[in-house]
Amino acid sequence: MNWNRLARQLQEEPHPRPMPDLTPCAVLVLAAGDALVMEVRARTLRHQPGEICFPGGRMEPGESAAECALRETREELGLDPARIEVLGGLEFLVSIAGRVVYPVLARTDRAALEGISPSPREVDEVFLLPLDWLRAHPPCDYRYWQVYDAPESELPELRRSLASYRREVRGHCWDYEGRLIWGMTARVLERLLERL
Repeated sequence: MNWNRLARQLQEEPHPRPMPDLTPCAVLVLAAGDALVMEVRARTLRHQPGEICFPGGRMEPGESAAECALRETREELGLDPARIEVLGGLEFLVSIAGRVVYPVLARTDRAALEGISPSPREVDEVFLLPLDWLRAHPPCDYRYWQVYDAPESELPELRRSLASYRREVRGHCWDYEGRLIWGMTARVLERLLERL
């Protein structure tokens, strides 16, 4: 095995891209001074109710990650994109739900947050997560088992094969003032902290 040749090949290859059949999404990792703007998803939502997240959602055809993140932030928080400075994109992440998530790093001033009007249909609460607190509190580990439940419409052979399929899911989480930050949001935070 020629490790040096392999290393050269890897360095010359373009960055990996997600599979085209994944649903593209973008989130806005928005810094306001020395804190990040976080949302608590509305408890009436069908998917991930009450979870902590960044503003964001599914990208529309022809939309860039930054355009999507800014649009979703306007829809969810009522924050004018003109008050937001986009700094760049972090590495994409792939969720276990078949989504590719593009985190977009941006900043705004605290005064811009005074005029926000969160959409009650999508957001229960907005809070600031201090970066100093994140740095001072290492994340905790979590682990759970995900069991595959095949829908009735799938082939009987597939249902038999996957009836007892279990996958271990591991990750990190933070408990900030009684708010559990885990899953994709925690993964994005870890990437950001690595960069900082």
